[in-house]
Amino acid sequence: MITIVPMNEQNYKAVAEIEAECFSQPWSEKTFFGELSNQNAHTYVAYESGEAAGFLSVWEVCGEVSINNIAVSENYRRKGIARALLQKMLSDLSCADSVTLEVRKSNAAAIALYESFGFEHVGERRGFYEKPTEDALLMTKILNGET
Repeated sequence: MITIVPMNEQNYKAVAEIEAECFSQPWSEKTFFGELSNQNAHTYVAYESGEAAGFLSVWEVCGEVSINNIAVSENYRRKGIARALLQKMLSDLSCADSVTLEVRKSNAAAIALYESFGFEHVGERRGFYEKPTEDALLMTKILNGET
């Protein structure tokens, strides 16, 4: 069973560990700790069988949500954790106007997941990612009104 809770002082280190496992240029533990006092930041932590399995980090500013990072530890992939995290975030922040994210062009599984939630390809960012260098697709989901 997947349980999702807000990031807090007890679990931010686990979030940083998942980040380091999943990304070539990870945010530091100190950065995640700093997010705890950022009023615009929302970080959700997914637990499976009592273990931190994944997280989703967003910033919400003036009705616009930007997904910073979503990651699932390798041992917990293909179990619906990323989907559960997105559902929770979209439910909690349903008053926002839109949600935007960047995703590696080669990440077909993530792109398919985002498309299943109604995200649409709205642009590209050339050379956005490093290690390795890769373009990003810019995807947006309109929640309320027009942006």
